[in-house]
Amino acid sequence: MRHLRISLCILLLTALLIAGCGAPAVPSTGDAAAPAAGGAGKTKVVIFIGMGTGTDPDQIKAQEDLAAKFNSSHEDIEVEFLIVPHDQAGERFLAMVSGGNAPQLVGPNGISTVAQFFDSWADVAPFIDAEGFDTSDFYGPAVELNHYPDKTVGLPLGLFPSFIFYNKDMFDAAGLAYPTHDYNDTAWNLEALRDMAMELTLDANGNNAKSPDFDASNIVQWGFDDAWTDARGFLTRFGAPNVGRPTTEDYKTAVVNSEEWVYGLDWLNRAVWEDHFVPDATVQEARDSAGIDPFGSNQVAMFNSHTWFMTEGLVDLPFEYDFAPVPFNQKGERIARIHADTFTIPRNAANQEAAWEVLKWLTSPEQIVDVCLIYGCIPARRSVEAEFQQRLAERYPNADLDVVFTAIDYLDDPNHESFVPEWGRVNDVLNNAFSAVYLGPIDAQAVLDQANQEVQQILDDYWARQ
Repeated sequence: MRHLRISLCILLLTALLIAGCGAPAVPSTGDAAAPAAGGAGKTKVVIFIGMGTGTDPDQIKAQEDLAAKFNSSHEDIEVEFLIVPHDQAGERFLAMVSGGNAPQLVGPNGISTVAQFFDSWADVAPFIDAEGFDTSDFYGPAVELNHYPDKTVGLPLGLFPSFIFYNKDMFDAAGLAYPTHDYNDTAWNLEALRDMAMELTLDANGNNAKSPDFDASNIVQWGFDDAWTDARGFLTRFGAPNVGRPTTEDYKTAVVNSEEWVYGLDWLNRAVWEDHFVPDATVQEARDSAGIDPFGSNQVAMFNSHTWFMTEGLVDLPFEYDFAPVPFNQKGERIARIHADTFTIPRNAANQEAAWEVLKWLTSPEQIVDVCLIYGCIPARRSVEAEFQQRLAERYPNADLDVVFTAIDYLDDPNHESFVPEWGRVNDVLNNAFSAVYLGPIDAQAVLDQANQEVQQILDDYWARQ
């Protein structure tokens, strides 16, 4: 499942990046690999799959069909999907790059993968500028997520907004009204979520977390869970000035211990150890070992996650479900973290012009719906929203899809997966600190003060080398 893949890959890729990606970027014209040849004189474009989604058997077949569709309609370019297992993808990619055989496209890449391999990607802005490529049909925020100060890494493919998946059967059993679906309802805030989650948290005797008879040592149902994210992903909702980024805009000063992030970590600390409506590490590890996701376990009433969970988790569930917005935070703001996917062109890949043509085709209005149905994302083009929503409604006929699409308007910017110097090392520090909250009660201020010092040292060392 995606959160397990991400956790394992981050550890691997961090080590790989330190070993193999430390060199600064150089122009793609000087180090391109030898051109790859396709069949019948066609230019070969290899699409490397494995950094994110795309490796499940049904996805592999769909990608093969996609390649056949492209190849049958193009006389000069041949597409081939190279499928690499998740746990081998980072090492395989770096080996291909160092061996002068870089793939022409890599994806679908999330923001975190782009950040981890940032120096590996070509700048597609020259392609955009050369032909005056029109990006106006893409959602504006999706375009911005691919744009960095020194380069544009790709064209928007898909968005994965976040919202709350809720178990209607648990609400019915508790006699509670469902969470609002109205994004204008300001009563749906963190305090309202806490109140509702405590009523939905039950011990083995059926007492909820508000009852004086509640047995916190024998909980069988929890009101809320957001375990499938990392430190930045959880804390982004609390509205710090830099939102999901742990540094200032110039990347030189750590702001890990901002007032808002301290508030957020303390909120989670109290949710786990005082109010008991969020499961601790022991419960999470038992679920993970059994291969059970939080929502599908039928032990969690409200689960905060992304659209990618729909294809993974909303399968043959033994209960009714629906979607609700994430609540307003303690500052009266709503921030719904978002993931976004794109395909990137390695900076030393051969046939970059052909790769650009394939990238345009994959993200075109004619293809993007089918591509996003493979990967579980919302197409990043406005013009296909109605078509995609209709296709999605066929899969999820009883769910409020307006909740899903409206969440895009509240994305986190700067994003919680966005680039910072020494991305892997910084995230390791943050996640090591953050994970302590699930192991036992913590002093949120002290934990984040210490993490801030460690991140600042990483930044200082980085800038001293520049």
